[in-house]
Amino acid sequence: MRPTIRRRRAVLAGALLALCFPLLTIGGISLYMALHPKARFGFTERPPKTVEIPARTSAREAAARLEAEGIIPNQWLFLVLAALRRTADTLKAGEYQFTAGMGVLDVLEAMEEGRVILHRVTIPEGATARDVAALLHQEGLADRDRFLALVSDPAFASQVDPEATMLEGYLFPDTYYFTKGLREETIIEKMVARFFRSFPLEEEIRGRSLGMTRHEIVTLASIVEREAVTEEEKPIIAAVFHNRLKRKMLLQADPTVLYGRGKPLSSRITYGDLKSSRNPYNTYVHPGLPPGPIANPGESALRAVLYPADVGYLYFVSKNDGTHHFSKSFAEHDRAVRRYQLGLGRRAAGG
Repeated sequence: MRPTIRRRRAVLAGALLALCFPLLTIGGISLYMALHPKARFGFTERPPKTVEIPARTSAREAAARLEAEGIIPNQWLFLVLAALRRTADTLKAGEYQFTAGMGVLDVLEAMEEGRVILHRVTIPEGATARDVAALLHQEGLADRDRFLALVSDPAFASQVDPEATMLEGYLFPDTYYFTKGLREETIIEKMVARFFRSFPLEEEIRGRSLGMTRHEIVTLASIVEREAVTEEEKPIIAAVFHNRLKRKMLLQADPTVLYGRGKPLSSRITYGDLKSSRNPYNTYVHPGLPPGPIANPGESALRAVLYPADVGYLYFVSKNDGTHHFSKSFAEHDRAVRRYQLGLGRRAAGG
């Protein structure tokens, strides 16, 4: 090879190297900054940003959304990293919270591991299925109508309890942590699973010894939950209803009437409400337990029904301070009603 040709090639190689070196340097710096945003000149912390990646979103769509939201500087780098790590097809959907200091790799790892936001939801004792649906809807965790449709589906309910025609009573009150995007079926299954942890087989056996099925225990516990204000009185109120059932007396529980009429517990009961035989939950007219639970009882109400107080009371009336006066005879009960409820316009519970 001639010396002249060699010199030309050397000069060309040197020129190419001189041209590529800045490009490689700039590319390397850009890559480093993409992976380590805090090293960027002028970096400032900003409040975390929430981005929801819907189910069945492809990696390409997710990357484009993350770039549009300013979470990552370049969607292609995200996709290349995902391809190299072989996780492009396994990224988890959900609601994520990203901080300004997270690099592209940090964001990718969060989605690989599914580090989604958990929403804390507390279902209070005595909440109805409608209350639960409204709360979940308000938190953006479930569609209210679809949730209620599933809860009210007899076929769905019978999988939980053969006697149940709906899942009122089995949506256990507790604090849950849900992610957005869960199906309503999944949320219901979690609540029902929590119910069975508080009502294991030995409790069902205990119920059988009382001559009651699981569904009957839950039904009575829901009434106790809605009648009682203090924890201490739950076993006593449960005993009153057990005693009345044994004597084939009407339960005469206001909350059952209100539930059957679709009224809030704080509503005023009318004479027509008390006399309506068309309301299957009217325990002032229909003997025995109502068709099903009227709310979702907590563990203490369930245990109160399974292990009621050993008392002979048949009646109780509110003393308007969160407690009740209990009586063994109607004469005593009538005096208590006159003392505590005269002129208040509400019937006394259990009599």
